[in-house]
Amino acid sequence: MTAPVANFMTDADKLSAGRLNPTRATVRTIAKEVCEWTGHSYLAVMGRSQRADDCRVRDLVCFIAHRNGMSLSMIGRAFGRDHTTIMAAVRREQARRDAAAKASTGASDE
Repeated sequence: MTAPVANFMTDADKLSAGRLNPTRATVRTIAKEVCEWTGHSYLAVMGRSQRADDCRVRDLVCFIAHRNGMSLSMIGRAFGRDHTTIMAAVRREQARRDAAAKASTGASDE
């Protein structure tokens, strides 16, 4: 007779096993979290708003989603946009980050 599997697993084992196969984040969950952090409207960011601050947050969501392994097409479908639009958003956010890093190190083009 064998012992039930549950007897072999401690609470710590159950917690670590739960982390082995985490649920994959979606573009919408990333957008909701970023909107909470920034205080922007989720509907404005996911919608067609052309306000500069909404576009900046949208670029950030695209950048984070792409960095987490989502394809440009997948991100584009979530926003109702073409993959090339998402590619431009990712590049804009990367350029902002590069400029901020360059400014913080005091480097110049001279």
